[in-house]
Amino acid sequence: MLQPAESSWIEPFVLALYRPTIQLATLLVRDYTVAQDIVQEAFVRVWLSPRTPREMSGFRPWLYKTVVNLARDHQRRQSRWARLRFGRAASADPMELAEGREADAVLGNAIRGLSRREQEAIYVRFFEDAPFDEVARIIGVRAGTARVLVHRALAKLRRELDPPSGHGMTES
Repeated sequence: MLQPAESSWIEPFVLALYRPTIQLATLLVRDYTVAQDIVQEAFVRVWLSPRTPREMSGFRPWLYKTVVNLARDHQRRQSRWARLRFGRAASADPMELAEGREADAVLGNAIRGLSRREQEAIYVRFFEDAPFDEVARIIGVRAGTARVLVHRALAKLRRELDPPSGHGMTES
């Protein structure tokens, strides 16, 4: 059993990364309650793993990759249940609520129109301001593939949003 002193190393990471990790999970699963469960599970898994990096530069991608994998697992389970044709209660879409508060429903709809991988790449690249090599590690692809995913997603978003020239996201 772990002693309290052995577990204290993770507390600053939880404080710093809980909110952005919840945002990532909510984007991926579109259910705030499920996102909270995924994030809690992710923090427990990385805390228990002896391979978890203990510096922020390594910890953050490790945690985000765990969240992405847990969200993918959740989506696979959901699609299996959906094929059984049992009725499911509809949950409130926290992404729509957030978009309403942010007055940015158009962008939210455009992002939801992207593929799952493109959503993951765009979120990590722009909302978390991660370099391409970190995007690649988090979503489980090569750096070149991460660049292509971001480039294609941005092209789709530009077509969907048709921003005035000189505005919008850039790929730097």
